[in-house]
Order: sequence, then structure tokens, then C-alpha cells
Amino acid sequence: MAFKHGFLLLSSVLSALAIVGNGYVWPSPLDRMESIMFQQSGVLREGFVDNINPCSFGSRVDGRQNAAEWVRTAFHDMATHNAQAGTGGLDGSIMFETERPENLGAAFNNSLSFFNNFHTTRSSISDLIALGTYSAVRNCNGPRIPIRVGRVDATEAGPEGVPEPQDDLTSIVTQFASMGFSQQDMIQMIACGHTLGGVHGNDFPDMVGNSSAVAFEHFDTTFDNFDSTVVTEYLKDTTENLLVRGPSETNSDLRVFSSDGNKTMEAMADNTTFLTTCASIFERMINTVPKTVTLTEPLSPLAVKPVSPTLLLNNDGTITFAGWIRVGLTGRTDRNLTVAMPYATADGATGSDNVITTTQETASGGGGSGLGGDFTYSAYRFSAKLTGGISQFNVTVKPASADVELHDNEGHGFPYRDDVIIQAPQSCRNSTQADGRGNFNLTVVAAVKDSLLATPTYLQVIEKVPRQGVIVPSLVQRDVEMQIFQNTSFGYTLLAGTYLLPSVSASTEFKVVNGDSQDDFRSTAALSDICAPF
Repeated sequence: MAFKHGFLLLSSVLSALAIVGNGYVWPSPLDRMESIMFQQSGVLREGFVDNINPCSFGSRVDGRQNAAEWVRTAFHDMATHNAQAGTGGLDGSIMFETERPENLGAAFNNSLSFFNNFHTTRSSISDLIALGTYSAVRNCNGPRIPIRVGRVDATEAGPEGVPEPQDDLTSIVTQFASMGFSQQDMIQMIACGHTLGGVHGNDFPDMVGNSSAVAFEHFDTTFDNFDSTVVTEYLKDTTENLLVRGPSETNSDLRVFSSDGNKTMEAMADNTTFLTTCASIFERMINTVPKTVTLTEPLSPLAVKPVSPTLLLNNDGTITFAGWIRVGLTGRTDRNLTVAMPYATADGATGSDNVITTTQETASGGGGSGLGGDFTYSAYRFSAKLTGGISQFNVTVKPASADVELHDNEGHGFPYRDDVIIQAPQSCRNSTQADGRGNFNLTVVAAVKDSLLATPTYLQVIEKVPRQGVIVPSLVQRDVEMQIFQNTSFGYTLLAGTYLLPSVSASTEFKVVNGDSQDDFRSTAALSDICAPF
């Protein structure tokens, strides 16, 4: 979708509207991460929280806690940072470092395997690791951590240097200083990290006294709740934390916690102070990135957001425009809403007839929320046949007891061009007609305006390429020039492109591009096995 200027509503409509601003301009590279973060339950749910809900949940194997492993993954990834050089940090390099002794255990590949389900060109592994920390903490009743995005994944391992239980205090302090954290920061970060999880017998059998995979000694008695118990039990000398009470060779938490005479731990004993402190130190942790990376402002949900909008050229020359409008409910007292979409045709024409109606989605009660109910929303479904195409639209929201609101995408309108249209029914992903090796024949058909045919049209597929010893494949763009498939009398020509899709890329993203016009970020998993005729 390309931006197009000049969309104005009828002045008679504008006079009745109240202007309501949004957080950023749609469409944006931020859209994918915003959806993953704020659509966690109900209709349109992304399911990012599934692997850590409830807080005590393991990966269907006794003796694990995924929430704790997500936090641990973020720390070990960040620990490659060299503050003086401005290198390393939370950059996804952990995926190349899982065989190191300092990264002992299955926590990292378990976490990365789940994050890989959400890995796209718009959601880096490092951004997902950061979001994993927010999600794990929040889902365990911990504080909200502001999430910035824009991290760039490393392409190789970072330097060694993650603190280990057997390291002496001087070494641990030095390692944290190299990362850019003080002695007080060190105590806070370890205490906050160890309010969840514990020590695994198969990783540290000498410490646990049991090498079984299910042997799991928790750091505190409320390991499935993000609270200050790890601190208070330490101060009361009732802790069973093996990194405090275990063998002297490996009691690193005791060395760290007591290193300033318990001053920092005593300050964190109050639960409210503990939560505030942890939110601050974890925010610093996940925002520790290479100096070449610039993070965004903290991510906040759009008040009104189009979700999964699509176009389809019909065989009568009309165009079907369908999808959802997500309307934020947080702060609304009147939730009896009427949602509509005044739009401009392909040539920019507007009018009282150019309004798409919506109906509230019925699935899951029609709504959903982010973690902890911090953001709630309703989803409104739309599907309309357009005779003049579309260039952009606005969204109006009418509460039953208040004036109509205009949501105009920060004054830009929501751009949606119909120059290039992926024809989902005519496209397919078929394995039975491929090469007999479990790969897929991907066929994508797109309707392209005749005026664009002088310029080549490309199918761009993101292929997931396996990497030796790395659980996360690399994402490589493959370009296929599309060829004329079928002419129409509607001002469009159907073009087709095919690609042999490796099985590891069975579910991946693709788009069709012609110059600055495109239909983008579509999923091969949404395609059927059979390409239907036009």
C-alpha cells in the first residue's frame, strides 16, 4: 500500500465530527509488533502469550517455566554488550551462542523456537525477545515495561562473558560494568530476574543433587508470581534459593546480593518498590542495543486500526474490500458504537454514497485485550463491493450517547490503493503437485491495472533458509517476475508468478510489487490447495 494525498470528506459530514488523534500513521513497519503486543486475547488474537500462560506454564514438560526462560533469554542476549565500544546487546545474537557453557540449558532454544513463529521482516527476533520480557513479567502479575522496537538482528555470535554461578564477585561486577551497569544495577537485575524460575537438576546436578530433567528448585516460594518474595526470603534467611544456600562454589546470588551490605536488597523489600525498580532495570536491559540501532518511542496501541484489510477483483468488475476495524475501548464509558468507513474512490471522488458500513464481530464476544487488560478493543467486520475502486478511507465512530468521532490517521486518511490486488482465490499453495520432497508449489495471481503493465511486476517471497546449528532460519527475499495470465475488460490484467517453496517456508510472507504500488505482507498459510478460476 502506498500513500496517496488528497482525501477529503464532505464538509457536511466534517461539521458533525470530533477529531480524535492516533499514535502513529498507518500503515507502518510498527503495525506487526503493535498487533502482537496488544491483541492477546479474544477476537483477532495473536497468541504470543500462549506459551507463558499461566505464569507457571512449561513447554508441556515438567521442571520448566517458560516465563522465566524468556527473561533469562533476554538477559543472556543482552550480556554480549560492550558499553565502551557500543557493540552487542539485545540483538538476537543468542541464537548463535546456545552451545556455549555460559548458556547452559534448553531455555534459549525453547524460547527462540516459540519466537520463531512470529519472526517476519517486520518483527525481528531481538524485538520479539524484548517483547517476551514484557509479556513474561506482565503475565506473572509484574509491572508494565515500555516497549520500544526497531532492533536489528545480529548475523553472528557476540563475545563471551555472561556471568556464571561459579564466578567470583569481582568477575561478575566487571562483567556487568562492561555491559554498562553499576554494582547496584547488577543486584537489582539479578533479584528481579530470580523472582521467577529456579535451578534445573539436569543443568546443575551438583547444586540440585539430582540430575533428573524434572528436578527444579525454585528461587523463591512464589516462583509463579512476579513479586519481592525472592528479596524478603533472602533477608529473613528463609530462602531456599540454591544460588544463595547451595555449595559455596556456586552461590553467586549470595555474593551479589550481599556485596553492598544488603543495602540494595533492603531497599527492594517493599513490593511496590520492587516492582518499580524491576520495571526500570528491565527497561534498561532490553533497550541495551548496539550504538548503530535507534529504537522507536515506546509502542502504544492505535485508537483505531484497520486489521487484515484485503481487496479482491470480482469477475463482474467490482472490487470487494474486506477486513476488520479495531476500535480501542480503554477509557470509553459508552461502548455501544456504530463504526463506518467513508472512502474515496480510485480517482479521489467522495460522496454520501461512498460509506462502508461495519458490523461488530460475533466471535469471542466481538472484542479482545492486551496483557492484563491494559488495552481492550472491539472488532468490527466489513465487506463491501466497490464499483469505483478505492484510494483511501477514514473511520467514523459514533457512541450512542456522544458525537461522531473522526479517526483520520493523523490527518492523512488511511491509504489503500487498488493498483495491485493479490487474488487470493486464484492463488494457492499446493504440496501434492510439487517435487515429491515435501516442498510446495506456490502460485500467486494478482490483478494489476493495465496502466502499470509497462513496468515489470514481481512476486516477492520471503524464504526461510535454515542455518547450521541455529534454530532460527534467516529470511531471504526471492523475486519472481510475474507473467500475463489472463486479460479482463475491467482495466486490470491478471498476472501470475510461481515459486517452489521449501517445506520450512510453508508458512511465510509474500507480496506483489509494481514500482511503488504493492499488495504486501500476505501469508502463504492463508492460501488454499487449489487455485480457483477467475
